[in-house]
Amino acid sequence: MSEGRTKPWVTYALIAANVAMFAVELANGASVTSPSPQQIFALGGNFAPSTLGGQWWRLGSSMFLHFGALHIGLNMLCLYQARVVELLYGRLSFAVIYLLAGLGGGIAHLLVGTPNAVAAGASGAVFGVYGGFGAFLALRRSQIEADAWGKTARSIGQFLVLNLAIGFTIESISVSSHVGGLIVGFAAGAALLAGPTADAQRTVRALGIAVLGLGLTAVAVMTIKVRGDMAPVFAKFNAVENASVSRFNEAAGRAQKGELSDAEFAKLVQHDVIEPYKQMRRDVLATPDIPKRLLRLFGLLDQYTAARLASWEAANALLHEPDAERRQPLLDAMGRHDTEVVKVSAAYAAELDRLKE
Repeated sequence: MSEGRTKPWVTYALIAANVAMFAVELANGASVTSPSPQQIFALGGNFAPSTLGGQWWRLGSSMFLHFGALHIGLNMLCLYQARVVELLYGRLSFAVIYLLAGLGGGIAHLLVGTPNAVAAGASGAVFGVYGGFGAFLALRRSQIEADAWGKTARSIGQFLVLNLAIGFTIESISVSSHVGGLIVGFAAGAALLAGPTADAQRTVRALGIAVLGLGLTAVAVMTIKVRGDMAPVFAKFNAVENASVSRFNEAAGRAQKGELSDAEFAKLVQHDVIEPYKQMRRDVLATPDIPKRLLRLFGLLDQYTAARLASWEAANALLHEPDAERRQPLLDAMGRHDTEVVKVSAAYAAELDRLKE
């Protein structure tokens, strides 16, 4: 066997992809140690109302995003330590295990995780790799020396117990994603190895399992319902609102420090604040069959989004206006719209409290 075939190139490529996405996070202003949920959401984090509301691609993108250097560092270290799994299964089978385990972890979060939390990270996929390793130990035990088998099994067990314990103690970690990825990884590994013809059918099985797994993922996305008391549109509104406000304030701070010109500030506000907000408002207005008890809340939500959007558009126009005399009316408009935002926000919060009674 050539040296190239004994190298876990898929593992290395996955580590590189995760690191590259972390660099994208940093380039978009995320903190090195603790990116905000809004920043992760904006880049493709798994947020139930959005993922189940048509943005299914978040299940894939969230697998390559992380909440800080420690998060990605631990995940990539664990993945590197499990690189032998690629050599045991082969590149294609290993890639299938990793992909399906990551998706399975995302689905598990949608099913039993915190419904209003943004989830991200390669943890589900990495746990799936260890699950695949466990399947190999279980089904190919006769091929491994007893001492080596026992040592490896204990090592995997310690890894799982330690990481699950950490998950239960750190609020931002989705334990459901870990467990879901582990189960899917074990199941995929077992399906790849079961039976006397497994080795001869390795490629066909890997492709078949991939198609089946992707199909089941699609069915899950289409059938899982968002959990929680409020309609999905309200949760989506909160996510987009928080992300937009955070991005605007961050850009304003950079502009005050001289890190952004007016033109750059205006471009960022248009692309990262106004456009996502417009799309969110369109989605709110397109919500079908609004229950009668929620009609007032939807009306207040529309008033609020209209005022907020008008304020941001006035701010953007202000950045494009060099004439001092013409800037004053825009400043006055911003003030009026901001006053309306505060007023409607209070009415919106009051209506929410009334509905919870």
